Amino acid sequence: MSKWSLTYKGIEPVFPEEWNTIIDALDYLDKKVVGGLATFMGDGATITFSIGHGIGAKPVTAMVVKGASGLPDIDYITVDESSINVTFKTPPADGANVAIWWLAVKP
Repeated sequence: MSKWSLTYKGIEPVFPEEWNTIIDALDYLDKKVVGGLATFMGDGATITFSIGHGIGAKPVTAMVVKGASGLPDIDYITVDESSINVTFKTPPADGANVAIWWLAVKP
């Protein structure tokens, strides 16, 4: 059983009205969630990297994870109307591939 109390029911037919509900829900999510992979080049001094999210408003929530090995730990993130700002605990090394997977939910 999942943490949402969902269980696998096996293979069963999906009727047109159920299919439409699923498609509507996925369409809704597709319009509300944006994200991607942002890449930067470390310089050994910069600890904060800004990712433009393109929403045009402050996201309801935002999440980031490191997308490359060898990066320092992420200390915190802040969000505003134009960007997600990712601050590392220490600066990534000079020449390091600073890859950050990000996701933001539109208001």
